[in-house]
Amino acid sequence: MAGQPQFIGLERLEKALLDAFETWAEEDINDAHWDDQFRDMGRWKYDGVTERANGEVVTSPRDIYDLGELYRSGVESFRFDRASDGATANWHWDATNEKGQEYAWYVHEGLGQNATPRKFTDDISIPSSFFRKGPGRALVLRTQAELNKLK
Repeated sequence: MAGQPQFIGLERLEKALLDAFETWAEEDINDAHWDDQFRDMGRWKYDGVTERANGEVVTSPRDIYDLGELYRSGVESFRFDRASDGATANWHWDATNEKGQEYAWYVHEGLGQNATPRKFTDDISIPSSFFRKGPGRALVLRTQAELNKLK
């Protein structure tokens, strides 16, 4: 049995890392993570009654998905930009209320009428805990898979 050490060139290594990041952002985050966050953020007690513009009455418990406008605003805004010096994945949660005001921050922080914070972006936006959470572990696995292809 013989072994053959191999040095992987920087261009191949960089491409593998960027490919892993792009697949992670598109499949693990945009196609799966946001679904999990909006489905699994759970329900909370809501002391009150809301009558929506369509006449529907909503009471307790409530959930973050609600009418799906916030969810869709993020998922549909997904952009992946690859450049010579790296890549970025972006989401803009720009759903607006009946007054035309964006409300993602209020939902996230539990402000205004949204008394219960729903920190749906924290798993990917807080560096100190990123690799301890599912999205960080998924990125490691994607990276390992792409690097294994280089052998």
